[in-house]
Amino acid sequence: MSEALFNHLVLPPRLPGKQDNRIEDIEHELITRALLASRTIRDLVDTNFRDRWDSVRRSLETCRAVNLGGKLDRTSLLKELRSIQSGEILILHIAQQNAGLLIRHYQG
Repeated sequence: MSEALFNHLVLPPRLPGKQDNRIEDIEHELITRALLASRTIRDLVDTNFRDRWDSVRRSLETCRAVNLGGKLDRTSLLKELRSIQSGEILILHIAQQNAGLLIRHYQG
């Protein structure tokens, strides 16, 4: 799986031409690594920026919950849309379109 994971992190020299067999495992690994990186960075930055990195971590955790099993979960999505705080981002993966959607709650 390490080669498949690597291919999702960087542009491989040759495109595979088909979807990976264990895409759910790869997506789980990607989000886990992003969560670990956000915690590490939060612990290394100046105190003034820790809240921002905590917000990134919360967005990633929400992303994992809402996109559980490679599909959007309606119940989780509705719950998160109702509870999103100002400045937070909701990350959605639209698998059928091979697209991502970022929803940000902005209060002006």
